[in-house]
Amino acid sequence: MPLERSSDPRHADSHVSAKFANAPNLAEEALRECEEKYQMLLDEVQDYAIFLLDQQGMVVSWNAGAERIKGYRGEQIIGHNFSCFFPPEEIKRGRPEELLRLATASGRHEYQGMRVRKDGSRFLASIILIALHDPAGNLRGFSEISRDLSERKESGEKYRGLLEAAPDAMVVVNQGGEIVLLNLQAEKQFGYSRDELVGQKVKNIIPEGFAERLIADDLRSVEDALAQQIGTGIELTGRRKNGTAFPIEIMLSPLESAEGILVTAAIRDITQRKESEQQLVKTVGELKRSNDELQQFAYVASHDLQEPLRMVASYTQLLAQRYKGRLDSDADEFIAYAVDGSNRMQGLIRDLLTYSRAGTNGKALHKSSSENALKEALTNLRATIEESGAVVTHDLLPAITIDDTQLSQLFQNLVGNAIKYRTSKVPHVHVSAAKNGGNEWIFSVRDNGMGIDPQYFERIFIIFQRLHGREEFKGTGIGLAICKKIVERVGGRIWVESELEKGSTFWFALPERDGK
Repeated sequence: MPLERSSDPRHADSHVSAKFANAPNLAEEALRECEEKYQMLLDEVQDYAIFLLDQQGMVVSWNAGAERIKGYRGEQIIGHNFSCFFPPEEIKRGRPEELLRLATASGRHEYQGMRVRKDGSRFLASIILIALHDPAGNLRGFSEISRDLSERKESGEKYRGLLEAAPDAMVVVNQGGEIVLLNLQAEKQFGYSRDELVGQKVKNIIPEGFAERLIADDLRSVEDALAQQIGTGIELTGRRKNGTAFPIEIMLSPLESAEGILVTAAIRDITQRKESEQQLVKTVGELKRSNDELQQFAYVASHDLQEPLRMVASYTQLLAQRYKGRLDSDADEFIAYAVDGSNRMQGLIRDLLTYSRAGTNGKALHKSSSENALKEALTNLRATIEESGAVVTHDLLPAITIDDTQLSQLFQNLVGNAIKYRTSKVPHVHVSAAKNGGNEWIFSVRDNGMGIDPQYFERIFIIFQRLHGREEFKGTGIGLAICKKIVERVGGRIWVESELEKGSTFWFALPERDGK
């Protein structure tokens, strides 16, 4: 007979109570089973160390990949702080705590750094640190996933390939100053075979300056010792196998590796460059001596040569006055040639002296009014302006740092040329200045004169270069060359824009600088 269902409701309640009484045990059992399966999955991962940390960084779980990579068994490491995976110098700097703070702040922190195995050996690892939170958002701990990068042989082979492809000698040195790797160029440069250098002290080939940069003192790390050298060339002395020394320039770059900090040095033989520098110094010295001799010649020309020339000019003029018409016509013509020649020679010597002094023997640079310099130039040109009826105007001109005497001479030459090379029209000359890019003043002297063929724009600034004969216009062809020297003395530049029969505009740029 089938069992009768009890009609007493208390019996039904007892069955339900028993069922719910067993629910927590079933839930715990299911959770345990899930955790075991999860751990089994983690243990199948051999290439990555995967483990959990609590809020303080204590290890609370450990997978087989972590045991293989770091050398600890689970019972040896669980309950210990993960700071034991860091090099002592990083522990001292508080690096483990810093990483936990970074992961907490951003939720995830990824980086590469050195790790320490149970046996004390080091390796370069790629690490991802993830902050874990409960449903309410409270921090519960961290998950770390890391991989040993030193196992990537492919990466090492590529690095060696890059070394061999480099045009300079490449030498890799460990923290102890020993050479661990070098390329073919290094063998050629220093005269050693690879086997003779690997494992040897770098001081054997670079006696001073290099090895000292690899050794950190108690106050700074290796990275700090090298940081100031990265990206800058250091000039040292190299020593070949045969004992000969030669100048080198090296660039240092630290590299974290399984063996610790390594330093890659790119080494360049700068013997040829040093010889070129010495030759340049010699050439500059010879040029200075030549310039000194030229200045001395100018001094002699201005004093010793002008005196006898003045005497020749005086007596030829006296002959012209006293004997004009008393001799034959040929004699009068010859005397006129002598007078003209001596006058032109005097003018030429004066202009040569001015040219030699322009840009070299000027006064010290100081803040000066360019408007006052122009007024002084116009005062000197008063007779020329009145004779030609020229109209000279100008905008408001700035105060700049320059030798005001030479600036006045610059204006005088440019305005004087604008009036000299005029057409039948009344000469109009306008001077203006404007700021260019905030670091220089651009001056212009614009006229309505004859204009210049563009093919002569460069030639007119060369000493003694004239575009017109003496019969047309007087002068020695030195004026614009003097302008160029004055402008270049202060680091400026000068140029012209012009068209025939449409006038010219001479431009000169003067850098803005501090002055007294």
